[in-house]
Amino acid sequence: MSVYERKVAQWKIDAVVGLIAGIEESEMIGLINVEGVGARQLHGIRESLRGSAKLRMARNTLMIRALEETKKKKGIKNLTKFVRGPVAFIFSKQDPFILSKFLSDNKAAAPAKGGQTAPNDIIVSAMNTGVAPGPFISELAALKIPSRVRGGFIHITEDTVAVKAGEVISNAMAQMLTRLGLEPMELQLRLIAAYTDGMVLTAESFDIDIEQLFQSVIAGHQFAVNLSVNVGYPTADNIQLLIAKASIESRSLTLNVGFFTTDMLDEFLAKANSEAFALASAISERNPDAIPSDVLGQVQAAAEAATDTVETSTDDTPAEESEPDDDDEGEAIAGLGGLFG
Repeated sequence: MSVYERKVAQWKIDAVVGLIAGIEESEMIGLINVEGVGARQLHGIRESLRGSAKLRMARNTLMIRALEETKKKKGIKNLTKFVRGPVAFIFSKQDPFILSKFLSDNKAAAPAKGGQTAPNDIIVSAMNTGVAPGPFISELAALKIPSRVRGGFIHITEDTVAVKAGEVISNAMAQMLTRLGLEPMELQLRLIAAYTDGMVLTAESFDIDIEQLFQSVIAGHQFAVNLSVNVGYPTADNIQLLIAKASIESRSLTLNVGFFTTDMLDEFLAKANSEAFALASAISERNPDAIPSDVLGQVQAAAEAATDTVETSTDDTPAEESEPDDDDEGEAIAGLGGLFG
């Protein structure tokens, strides 16, 4: 009995060897869906990826063989189950999440095909079609696109919504748009699966809102800082907040217990004026003649001025140190003395 050995074509061997080299040299090996992507669109996508990633297309059987024969990537064989349909390898050093977002943000224009759904309103602008008078003008009329002959060519006379968003594109409309050189559809390479750091990640892992994730990280950081400040756990990030909080609380304690210090003069005067005004108001309510109205007005004005001074001095921006004004200090103290003549 004769045994016949099947000889593998050399180009197939070379293709597998080249794919293995690309797999072993890359930090991230991904699979992207290339269904419906024409050669021109694929070329444009390759150009947009230049310097950050490389696309390698081959038969699925050769791609699977390359994955199975790769020795330097532990667990890379798990990627074989995703080699189905029109797919291609993408080799890169980028994080797969960043690459997936890049692919979603960079879409390629493509001609319309009959049976597709318009993603947006497809507008045919007024133009010179460059087509000589003939059956084409009747085709435009059948599609409700106004036109007329000028200077020996068919002109579309006004901007027209040829297909509304969500409507199905007919074969006749698709042929007309292609003839006009219009490419209203968008093609996007989608990352189906990716191998990185010994793991295979699927498309569901990449379907995240980067902006929402970023806002969540910011909110988490703010919550962590608030918690650390409230429990008094010092870190390099919150030490200034802790010092500011301690300063505010110490000044409040000093004021509440009546422990006078020179740097608390404004706060004590404000508190005294506020209490004096409250006392004067209470007395005048019981006996309107007990305190003259002009004295009551002076006390109120002094209390408000002292409060404004305190609010200004506790602003987040440090104020320049200055010598106290004797006249200002005298006016503040006068608010207390005015009650007693």
